[in-house]
Amino acid sequence: MKRYLNLVLIALFSVILFSCSGGTNKESKTQSVELPTIDENTETELIVWGWNVAAKALEETAKTFNEKYPKIKITVQEFGGAGQLYEKAGVVLSSGQGVPDIMQLESDYVQTYAENYPQYFLDLKSLAPADIDSKVDPSKVSTSYDTEGKLVAIAWDSGPVVLFYRADLFKEAGIDPNTIETYDDYIAAGKKFQEKFPNVKFFGNMYVQDDGVWRNMMVQNDTYYLNKNGEITISSPKTIEATKVLRSFADENIMVNTVNWDGSIRANKSGEIATYLSGAWWAGTIKDQMPEMKGKWAIMPMPAYTKGRVRASSHGGSTLTVTASDPVKQAAAWAFVEHSLLNVDNQLIMYKNYGLFPSYLPVYDDPRFQEADEYFGEGFNQMLGEITKQIPPAIYTSSDYSEIRNICVGAYEAILNNNADIEQTLQNSAQQISSSTGRKIAK
Repeated sequence: MKRYLNLVLIALFSVILFSCSGGTNKESKTQSVELPTIDENTETELIVWGWNVAAKALEETAKTFNEKYPKIKITVQEFGGAGQLYEKAGVVLSSGQGVPDIMQLESDYVQTYAENYPQYFLDLKSLAPADIDSKVDPSKVSTSYDTEGKLVAIAWDSGPVVLFYRADLFKEAGIDPNTIETYDDYIAAGKKFQEKFPNVKFFGNMYVQDDGVWRNMMVQNDTYYLNKNGEITISSPKTIEATKVLRSFADENIMVNTVNWDGSIRANKSGEIATYLSGAWWAGTIKDQMPEMKGKWAIMPMPAYTKGRVRASSHGGSTLTVTASDPVKQAAAWAFVEHSLLNVDNQLIMYKNYGLFPSYLPVYDDPRFQEADEYFGEGFNQMLGEITKQIPPAIYTSSDYSEIRNICVGAYEAILNNNADIEQTLQNSAQQISSSTGRKIAK
Protein backbone atom coordinates (compact mmCIF):
# COMPACT_ATOMS: atom_id res chain seq x y z
CA MET A 1 0.00 0.00 0.00
CA LYS A 2 1.09 3.56 -0.55
CA ARG A 3 1.49 4.16 3.16
CA TYR A 4 3.44 7.37 3.04
CA LEU A 5 2.27 9.27 -0.01
CA ASN A 6 -0.64 11.05 1.71
CA LEU A 7 1.50 13.46 3.72
CA VAL A 8 0.17 16.65 2.17
CA LEU A 9 -3.43 15.50 2.34
CA ILE A 10 -3.03 14.28 5.91
CA ALA A 11 -1.55 17.60 6.93
CA LEU A 12 -4.54 19.43 5.47
CA PHE A 13 -6.98 17.05 7.13
CA SER A 14 -5.19 17.45 10.43
CA VAL A 15 -5.64 21.23 10.24
CA ILE A 16 -9.37 20.61 9.99
CA LEU A 17 -9.18 18.13 12.85
CA PHE A 18 -7.26 20.48 15.13
CA SER A 19 -9.46 23.47 14.39
CA CYS A 20 -12.62 21.51 15.22
CA SER A 21 -11.43 19.51 18.17
CA GLY A 22 -12.17 21.93 20.99
CA GLY A 23 -11.10 20.85 24.46
CA THR A 24 -9.52 17.46 24.92
CA ASN A 25 -10.72 16.80 28.50
CA LYS A 26 -8.06 14.15 29.06
CA GLU A 27 -8.49 11.81 31.97
CA SER A 28 -5.82 11.99 34.63
CA LYS A 29 -5.42 8.22 34.71
CA THR A 30 -6.58 5.07 32.98
CA GLN A 31 -9.67 3.27 34.24
CA SER A 32 -10.79 -0.34 34.14
CA VAL A 33 -13.47 -0.89 31.52
CA GLU A 34 -16.38 -3.21 32.28
CA LEU A 35 -18.46 -4.24 29.30
CA PRO A 36 -21.55 -6.43 29.00
CA THR A 37 -21.07 -10.06 28.03
CA ILE A 38 -21.93 -10.95 24.46
CA ASP A 39 -22.83 -14.37 23.07
CA GLU A 40 -24.37 -16.06 20.05
CA ASN A 41 -27.67 -14.30 20.76
CA THR A 42 -26.26 -10.78 20.87
CA GLU A 43 -27.81 -8.72 18.10
CA THR A 44 -26.17 -5.50 16.91
CA GLU A 45 -24.36 -3.97 13.95
CA LEU A 46 -20.78 -2.69 13.81
CA ILE A 47 -19.62 -0.08 11.31
CA VAL A 48 -15.93 -0.55 10.57
CA TRP A 49 -13.74 1.89 8.66
CA GLY A 50 -10.66 0.72 6.78
CA TRP A 51 -8.86 1.34 3.52
CA ASN A 52 -7.85 -0.68 0.47
CA VAL A 53 -6.79 -4.28 1.15
CA ALA A 54 -7.07 -3.77 4.91
CA ALA A 55 -10.82 -3.30 4.54
CA LYS A 56 -11.03 -6.42 2.40
CA ALA A 57 -9.09 -8.37 5.03
CA LEU A 58 -11.57 -7.34 7.71
CA GLU A 59 -14.45 -8.50 5.55
CA GLU A 60 -12.79 -11.91 5.54
CA THR A 61 -12.25 -12.07 9.31
CA ALA A 62 -15.86 -11.00 9.76
CA LYS A 63 -16.94 -14.31 8.21
CA THR A 64 -15.24 -16.41 10.89
CA PHE A 65 -16.33 -13.96 13.58
CA ASN A 66 -19.94 -14.53 12.55
CA GLU A 67 -19.54 -18.27 13.06
CA LYS A 68 -19.41 -17.47 16.78
CA TYR A 69 -21.60 -14.36 16.80
CA PRO A 70 -24.10 -14.86 13.94
CA LYS A 71 -26.37 -11.96 14.91
CA ILE A 72 -23.64 -9.30 15.00
CA LYS A 73 -23.57 -7.72 11.56
CA ILE A 74 -20.18 -6.39 10.46
CA THR A 75 -20.36 -3.64 7.83
CA VAL A 76 -16.93 -2.65 6.53
CA GLN A 77 -16.79 0.71 4.79
CA GLU A 78 -13.80 0.77 2.45
CA PHE A 79 -11.89 3.99 1.74
CA GLY A 80 -9.52 4.44 -1.17
CA GLY A 81 -6.66 5.32 1.13
CA ALA A 82 -5.72 6.60 4.57
CA GLY A 83 -6.09 10.19 3.44
CA GLN A 84 -9.74 9.70 2.47
CA LEU A 85 -10.51 8.08 5.82
CA TYR A 86 -8.77 10.87 7.73
CA GLU A 87 -10.66 13.54 5.81
CA LYS A 88 -13.98 12.05 6.88
CA ALA A 89 -12.75 11.27 10.40
CA GLY A 90 -11.97 14.93 11.00
CA VAL A 91 -15.56 15.81 10.13
CA VAL A 92 -17.43 13.09 12.03
CA LEU A 93 -15.29 13.23 15.17
CA SER A 94 -15.67 16.99 15.45
CA SER A 95 -19.43 16.83 14.89
CA GLY A 96 -20.11 13.59 16.75
CA GLN A 97 -22.33 12.46 13.89
CA GLY A 98 -21.60 9.28 11.94
CA VAL A 99 -18.72 8.03 14.12
CA PRO A 100 -17.92 4.39 13.26
CA ASP A 101 -17.61 1.66 15.87
CA ILE A 102 -14.13 0.58 14.79
CA MET A 103 -11.63 2.76 12.96
CA GLN A 104 -8.33 1.89 11.29
CA LEU A 105 -5.54 4.40 11.94
CA GLU A 106 -1.91 4.41 10.92
CA SER A 107 0.34 3.91 13.94
CA ASP A 108 1.87 7.36 13.56
CA TYR A 109 -1.53 9.05 13.71
CA VAL A 110 -3.17 7.25 16.64
CA GLN A 111 -2.29 9.96 19.14
CA THR A 112 -3.25 12.75 16.74
CA TYR A 113 -6.84 11.55 16.87
CA ALA A 114 -7.03 9.91 20.30
CA GLU A 115 -5.71 12.99 22.08
CA ASN A 116 -7.82 15.50 20.18
CA TYR A 117 -10.97 13.39 20.53
CA PRO A 118 -10.40 11.27 23.66
CA GLN A 119 -14.13 10.87 24.29
CA TYR A 120 -14.43 8.49 21.32
CA PHE A 121 -11.50 6.13 21.93
CA LEU A 122 -12.13 3.25 24.30
CA ASP A 123 -9.32 2.38 26.73
CA LEU A 124 -8.50 -1.23 25.86
CA LYS A 125 -5.90 -1.74 28.58
CA SER A 126 -8.11 -3.76 30.94
CA LEU A 127 -9.59 -5.75 28.04
CA ALA A 128 -6.38 -6.74 26.27
CA PRO A 129 -4.09 -9.53 27.51
CA ALA A 130 -1.89 -8.36 30.39
CA ASP A 131 1.21 -9.17 28.33
CA ILE A 132 0.04 -7.33 25.21
CA ASP A 133 3.15 -5.13 25.10
CA SER A 134 5.40 -8.19 24.77
CA LYS A 135 3.18 -9.86 22.19
CA VAL A 136 3.30 -7.19 19.49
CA ASP A 137 5.94 -5.46 17.39
CA PRO A 138 7.98 -3.42 19.94
CA SER A 139 7.92 -0.35 17.71
CA LYS A 140 4.11 -0.30 17.93
CA VAL A 141 3.85 -0.18 21.72
CA SER A 142 4.56 3.52 22.19
CA THR A 143 2.16 4.55 19.42
CA SER A 144 -0.70 2.44 20.82
CA TYR A 145 -1.02 4.48 24.02
CA ASP A 146 -1.98 8.09 24.58
CA THR A 147 0.01 10.35 26.90
CA GLU A 148 -2.26 9.45 29.83
CA GLY A 149 -1.44 5.75 29.52
CA LYS A 150 -4.67 4.65 27.87
CA LEU A 151 -4.28 1.78 25.40
CA VAL A 152 -6.28 3.27 22.55
CA ALA A 153 -5.18 1.03 19.67
CA ILE A 154 -4.19 -2.55 18.94
CA ALA A 155 -1.29 -3.03 16.53
CA TRP A 156 -2.33 -4.66 13.27
CA ASP A 157 0.33 -4.78 10.56
CA SER A 158 3.99 -3.83 10.68
CA GLY A 159 6.56 -2.49 8.27
CA PRO A 160 9.92 -4.04 9.20
CA VAL A 161 12.46 -2.28 7.00
CA VAL A 162 14.80 -4.25 4.78
CA LEU A 163 17.06 -3.54 1.85
CA PHE A 164 15.58 -4.99 -1.33
CA TYR A 165 18.38 -5.74 -3.78
CA ARG A 166 18.92 -7.20 -7.25
CA ALA A 167 20.50 -10.56 -6.44
CA ASP A 168 21.27 -11.27 -10.09
CA LEU A 169 23.16 -8.00 -10.59
CA PHE A 170 24.99 -8.34 -7.28
CA LYS A 171 26.26 -11.73 -8.40
CA GLU A 172 27.34 -10.39 -11.77
CA ALA A 173 29.15 -7.49 -10.08
CA GLY A 174 30.91 -9.86 -7.66
CA ILE A 175 29.25 -8.40 -4.56
CA ASP A 176 28.39 -10.73 -1.69
CA PRO A 177 25.47 -9.19 0.27
CA ASN A 178 26.72 -10.95 3.42
CA THR A 179 29.80 -8.69 3.39
CA ILE A 180 27.66 -5.55 3.69
CA GLU A 181 27.40 -5.04 7.44
CA THR A 182 27.77 -1.27 7.81
CA TYR A 183 26.91 1.82 5.81
CA ASP A 184 30.58 2.22 4.95
CA ASP A 185 30.46 -1.29 3.48
CA TYR A 186 27.31 -0.34 1.61
CA ILE A 187 28.83 2.78 0.05
CA ALA A 188 31.95 0.84 -0.97
CA ALA A 189 29.77 -1.85 -2.55
CA GLY A 190 27.80 0.83 -4.36
CA LYS A 191 30.91 2.30 -5.94
CA LYS A 192 32.09 -1.14 -7.01
CA PHE A 193 28.67 -1.95 -8.41
CA GLN A 194 28.49 1.24 -10.47
CA GLU A 195 31.89 0.54 -11.97
CA LYS A 196 30.40 -2.66 -13.34
CA PHE A 197 27.03 -1.10 -14.19
CA PRO A 198 27.63 2.62 -14.87
CA ASN A 199 24.05 3.14 -16.06
CA VAL A 200 22.50 1.75 -12.87
CA LYS A 201 22.38 3.69 -9.61
CA PHE A 202 23.02 1.64 -6.51
CA PHE A 203 20.29 3.23 -4.37
CA GLY A 204 16.89 4.66 -5.24
CA ASN A 205 15.09 7.10 -2.95
CA MET A 206 12.09 9.32 -3.70
CA TYR A 207 13.36 12.21 -1.63
CA VAL A 208 11.25 15.02 -3.04
CA GLN A 209 8.73 15.68 -0.24
CA ASP A 210 9.01 12.16 1.13
CA ASP A 211 10.97 11.56 4.29
CA GLY A 212 10.36 7.80 4.49
CA VAL A 213 13.98 6.64 4.21
CA TRP A 214 15.09 9.37 6.60
CA ARG A 215 12.59 8.22 9.21
CA ASN A 216 13.67 4.62 8.66
CA MET A 217 17.26 5.57 9.38
CA MET A 218 16.32 7.68 12.41
CA VAL A 219 14.32 4.87 14.02
CA GLN A 220 17.18 2.48 13.34
CA ASN A 221 19.37 4.89 15.30
CA ASP A 222 16.81 4.96 18.15
CA THR A 223 15.67 8.52 17.53
CA TYR A 224 12.65 10.30 16.01
CA TYR A 225 11.08 13.75 15.94
CA LEU A 226 10.21 13.51 19.64
CA ASN A 227 11.32 11.33 22.55
CA LYS A 228 9.08 9.56 25.07
CA ASN A 229 8.92 12.72 27.21
CA GLY A 230 7.58 14.75 24.29
CA GLU A 231 10.85 16.65 23.91
CA ILE A 232 12.19 17.63 20.49
CA THR A 233 14.96 15.35 19.19
CA ILE A 234 15.19 16.40 15.55
CA SER A 235 18.54 18.09 16.29
CA SER A 236 19.94 15.31 18.50
CA PRO A 237 23.35 13.72 17.79
CA LYS A 238 21.64 10.50 16.66
CA THR A 239 19.43 12.36 14.19
CA ILE A 240 22.42 14.28 12.89
CA GLU A 241 24.34 11.02 12.42
CA ALA A 242 21.45 9.43 10.50
CA THR A 243 21.08 12.51 8.29
CA LYS A 244 24.78 12.69 7.50
CA VAL A 245 24.85 9.04 6.44
CA LEU A 246 21.81 9.49 4.21
CA ARG A 247 23.23 12.54 2.48
CA SER A 248 26.54 10.74 2.02
CA PHE A 249 24.72 8.51 -0.47
CA ALA A 250 24.18 11.59 -2.61
CA ASP A 251 27.65 12.97 -1.96
CA GLU A 252 29.18 9.64 -3.00
CA ASN A 253 26.99 9.62 -6.12
CA ILE A 254 25.35 6.24 -5.46
CA MET A 255 21.79 7.58 -4.96
CA VAL A 256 19.21 8.66 -7.52
CA ASN A 257 15.98 10.53 -6.86
CA THR A 258 13.04 8.36 -7.96
CA VAL A 259 10.71 11.32 -7.28
CA ASN A 260 7.47 9.57 -6.29
CA TRP A 261 5.66 6.25 -5.91
CA ASP A 262 5.18 5.62 -9.62
CA GLY A 263 8.74 6.70 -10.32
CA SER A 264 10.04 4.23 -7.74
CA ILE A 265 8.08 1.37 -9.30
CA ARG A 266 9.38 2.31 -12.74
CA ALA A 267 13.00 2.54 -11.54
CA ASN A 268 12.83 -0.84 -9.80
CA LYS A 269 11.06 -2.53 -12.70
CA SER A 270 13.26 -1.12 -15.47
CA GLY A 271 16.56 -1.90 -13.79
CA GLU A 272 17.53 1.73 -13.15
CA ILE A 273 18.42 0.98 -9.51
CA ALA A 274 19.92 -1.99 -7.67
CA THR A 275 18.71 -1.49 -4.08
CA TYR A 276 15.65 0.02 -2.43
CA LEU A 277 15.09 0.57 1.29
CA SER A 278 11.50 0.08 2.38
CA GLY A 279 9.01 -1.66 4.63
CA ALA A 280 8.09 -5.31 4.11
CA TRP A 281 4.93 -4.21 2.33
CA TRP A 282 7.06 -3.17 -0.68
CA ALA A 283 7.36 -6.90 -1.42
CA GLY A 284 3.67 -6.90 -2.33
CA THR A 285 4.26 -4.09 -4.83
CA ILE A 286 7.18 -5.95 -6.39
CA LYS A 287 5.14 -9.13 -6.74
CA ASP A 288 2.21 -7.24 -8.24
CA GLN A 289 4.14 -4.92 -10.55
CA MET A 290 7.14 -7.09 -11.44
CA PRO A 291 6.06 -10.73 -11.69
CA GLU A 292 8.57 -11.28 -14.49
CA MET A 293 11.44 -10.48 -12.07
CA LYS A 294 10.80 -13.43 -9.76
CA GLY A 295 14.13 -14.74 -8.51
CA LYS A 296 15.94 -11.47 -9.23
CA TRP A 297 14.96 -9.58 -6.09
CA ALA A 298 16.08 -10.56 -2.59
CA ILE A 299 16.26 -8.87 0.82
CA MET A 300 18.90 -8.25 3.45
CA PRO A 301 18.90 -6.34 6.76
CA MET A 302 19.69 -2.63 6.74
CA PRO A 303 23.40 -1.88 7.07
CA ALA A 304 24.41 -0.80 10.59
CA TYR A 305 25.87 2.60 11.41
CA THR A 306 28.91 0.79 12.76
CA LYS A 307 29.58 -2.93 13.13
CA GLY A 308 27.45 -4.62 15.75
CA ARG A 309 24.78 -1.93 15.97
CA VAL A 310 21.08 -2.26 15.14
CA ARG A 311 20.02 -3.31 11.65
CA ALA A 312 16.26 -2.92 12.04
CA SER A 313 13.66 -0.20 11.63
CA SER A 314 9.96 0.35 10.98
CA HIS A 315 8.10 1.99 8.12
CA GLY A 316 4.33 2.10 8.15
CA GLY A 317 1.72 -0.16 9.58
CA SER A 318 -1.64 0.46 11.15
CA THR A 319 -3.92 -0.30 14.09
CA LEU A 320 -7.55 -0.77 14.96
CA THR A 321 -9.29 1.46 17.49
CA VAL A 322 -12.68 1.07 19.17
CA THR A 323 -14.73 4.25 18.77
CA ALA A 324 -18.20 2.87 19.59
CA SER A 325 -20.12 4.61 22.37
CA ASP A 326 -22.87 2.08 23.13
CA PRO A 327 -21.67 -0.54 25.68
CA VAL A 328 -22.98 -3.52 23.69
CA LYS A 329 -21.34 -2.21 20.54
CA GLN A 330 -18.12 -1.61 22.48
CA ALA A 331 -18.13 -5.21 23.70
CA ALA A 332 -18.84 -6.52 20.21
CA ALA A 333 -16.22 -4.21 18.69
CA TRP A 334 -13.55 -5.36 21.14
CA ALA A 335 -14.42 -8.99 20.42
CA PHE A 336 -14.01 -8.35 16.68
CA VAL A 337 -10.70 -6.52 17.11
CA GLU A 338 -9.37 -9.31 19.32
CA HIS A 339 -10.62 -11.95 16.85
CA SER A 340 -8.96 -10.19 13.90
CA LEU A 341 -5.66 -9.00 15.35
CA LEU A 342 -4.77 -11.17 18.36
CA ASN A 343 -5.35 -14.42 16.53
CA VAL A 344 -2.64 -16.38 14.72
CA ASP A 345 -4.97 -17.92 12.13
CA ASN A 346 -6.52 -14.62 11.12
CA GLN A 347 -3.23 -12.78 11.04
CA LEU A 348 -1.84 -15.47 8.72
CA ILE A 349 -4.86 -15.16 6.45
CA MET A 350 -4.41 -11.39 6.24
CA TYR A 351 -0.70 -11.76 5.51
CA LYS A 352 -0.95 -14.52 2.91
CA ASN A 353 -4.00 -13.12 1.13
CA TYR A 354 -3.49 -9.37 1.53
CA GLY A 355 0.19 -8.80 2.31
CA LEU A 356 -0.44 -7.30 5.76
CA PHE A 357 2.67 -8.25 7.71
CA PRO A 358 1.55 -9.29 11.21
CA SER A 359 2.42 -7.23 14.28
CA TYR A 360 1.32 -10.14 16.50
CA LEU A 361 4.61 -11.87 17.39
CA PRO A 362 3.22 -15.39 18.10
CA VAL A 363 2.53 -15.66 14.36
CA TYR A 364 6.26 -15.93 13.66
CA ASP A 365 6.50 -19.27 15.46
CA ASP A 366 3.80 -20.90 13.36
CA PRO A 367 5.07 -23.39 10.73
CA ARG A 368 2.77 -21.82 8.14
CA PHE A 369 4.53 -18.48 8.55
CA GLN A 370 7.92 -20.11 8.11
CA GLU A 371 7.12 -21.58 4.72
CA ALA A 372 9.15 -20.37 1.73
CA ASP A 373 7.84 -17.32 -0.10
CA GLU A 374 6.87 -18.19 -3.67
CA TYR A 375 8.56 -15.06 -5.05
CA PHE A 376 11.50 -14.42 -2.72
CA GLY A 377 12.23 -17.99 -1.65
CA GLU A 378 13.39 -19.56 1.62
CA GLY A 379 14.01 -17.46 4.72
CA PHE A 380 12.06 -14.41 3.58
CA ASN A 381 9.40 -14.47 6.29
CA GLN A 382 11.84 -15.54 8.99
CA MET A 383 14.12 -12.58 8.26
CA LEU A 384 11.21 -10.15 8.44
CA GLY A 385 10.06 -11.69 11.72
CA GLU A 386 13.50 -11.47 13.31
CA ILE A 387 13.94 -7.88 12.18
CA THR A 388 10.54 -6.91 13.60
CA LYS A 389 11.55 -8.16 17.04
CA GLN A 390 14.67 -5.94 16.93
CA ILE A 391 13.04 -2.65 15.90
CA PRO A 392 13.95 0.07 18.42
CA PRO A 393 10.89 1.49 20.22
CA ALA A 394 11.77 4.99 19.08
CA ILE A 395 8.55 6.21 17.50
CA TYR A 396 6.74 8.71 19.71
CA THR A 397 4.02 10.84 18.17
CA SER A 398 1.59 13.38 19.59
CA SER A 399 -1.56 15.39 19.07
CA ASP A 400 0.52 17.94 17.11
CA TYR A 401 2.42 15.32 15.10
CA SER A 402 1.37 16.64 11.69
CA GLU A 403 2.63 20.14 12.45
CA ILE A 404 5.91 18.79 13.79
CA ARG A 405 6.42 16.47 10.85
CA ASN A 406 5.76 19.23 8.30
CA ILE A 407 8.50 21.35 9.83
CA CYS A 408 10.89 18.39 9.82
CA VAL A 409 10.10 17.53 6.20
CA GLY A 410 10.97 21.10 5.27
CA ALA A 411 14.38 20.64 6.88
CA TYR A 412 14.84 17.30 5.16
CA GLU A 413 14.07 18.80 1.75
CA ALA A 414 16.56 21.61 2.31
CA ILE A 415 19.28 19.14 3.29
CA LEU A 416 18.68 16.60 0.50
CA ASN A 417 17.58 18.87 -2.33
CA ASN A 418 19.49 22.08 -1.59
CA ASN A 419 22.58 20.77 0.23
CA ALA A 420 21.81 22.88 3.32
CA ASP A 421 24.08 22.57 6.35
CA ILE A 422 22.83 19.56 8.29
CA GLU A 423 23.44 20.58 11.89
CA GLN A 424 22.33 24.19 11.47
CA THR A 425 19.20 23.23 9.54
CA LEU A 426 18.14 20.67 12.14
CA GLN A 427 18.84 23.09 14.98
CA ASN A 428 16.73 25.74 13.25
CA SER A 429 13.90 23.23 12.85
CA ALA A 430 14.06 22.28 16.52
CA GLN A 431 13.80 25.95 17.47
CA GLN A 432 10.87 26.42 15.10
CA ILE A 433 9.02 23.44 16.59
CA SER A 434 9.71 24.72 20.09
CA SER A 435 8.40 28.17 19.26
CA SER A 436 5.32 26.74 17.55
CA THR A 437 4.38 24.07 20.09
CA GLY A 438 5.99 25.16 23.35
CA ARG A 439 7.87 21.87 23.56
CA LYS A 440 11.35 21.68 25.03
CA ILE A 441 14.38 20.69 22.98
CA ALA A 442 15.96 17.54 24.44
CA LYS A 443 19.43 18.00 25.85
